[in-house]
Amino acid sequence: MELVTVLIFAAFFTLAYGAYGLSSRREVKERLARLADGSRVAVPQDTNESGVLLTDESGFFARALAVLAGRAVDSAAPRMSAVRERLVQAGFRRESHVAIYVGSRIGLAVLLPVTLLFSSVVWALSDLQVMVLLGSAVAVGYVAPSYWLDKKRSARQGQIILGLPDALDLMVVCVEAGLGISASLARVAREFARNNPVLSAEFELATLEIRAGKSSTNALRALAQRTGVSEVGSLVAMLVQTERFGTSLADALRVHAEGMRVQRMQRAEEQAAKAPLKMLFPTLIIFIATLVVTLGPGLLQLFSFFTEKGA
Repeated sequence: MELVTVLIFAAFFTLAYGAYGLSSRREVKERLARLADGSRVAVPQDTNESGVLLTDESGFFARALAVLAGRAVDSAAPRMSAVRERLVQAGFRRESHVAIYVGSRIGLAVLLPVTLLFSSVVWALSDLQVMVLLGSAVAVGYVAPSYWLDKKRSARQGQIILGLPDALDLMVVCVEAGLGISASLARVAREFARNNPVLSAEFELATLEIRAGKSSTNALRALAQRTGVSEVGSLVAMLVQTERFGTSLADALRVHAEGMRVQRMQRAEEQAAKAPLKMLFPTLIIFIATLVVTLGPGLLQLFSFFTEKGA
């Protein structure tokens, strides 16, 4: 089992390297703190996380993952934009989330094979079977965070799609009352804080960008890019065109809200039409199990009767 020994050594070397990088970063932070004010450690800052403006504070586990993925993120910086976009669409906006995501993929790809190597079942297998099993464990550990992120992003986008027609109705009322786009988005963000916190957070962030000096067009386009929802993209395009050509914003929002409500109804009807097909296989299994339980004792008695008669 020389192959297993080499793999165990490589796994422990990777974990030790990550721990060494984490400790070296702490030493650098302490030296910078001493140069800054002569103290031993940096002075902790009072950071209250509220709303959508979150500080980039991470715990020990998150820092360890960031250290583990540091080299991989730096070497693949041009390709990290797509990963960052997926993370933002899933609701993870911090700068450290990219490194944590990459580190979790690398960490799971290392920890799962190590866990299997400590199992007594693996030592009874041949070298080829061990290689296949460990390769499968590496693949599962590397793909699992990506699958979880896609599910998280889909669930978040689903919440945005469900709450968008009602939010547009409220925006129509706000616009007809004399409010602008920024004030309408702020009002919707306040009203939807409990019912749909995901949509409320996105609208709040767009409002804060406009207040910080960003143009409403760029803020709305950033909103569409952050969510990754086609319905939000069409809404943003409609708002930009309405602002550019000076047409009635209330009428455009009302028509768009009605169209989105029709799309939501069609989507619900589509899911309802797929339900019988999805229920066919479980229903067949339940029917076969019920048939076996119901007719099984009678069939056994019938077979035993014919066997005795034949004998």
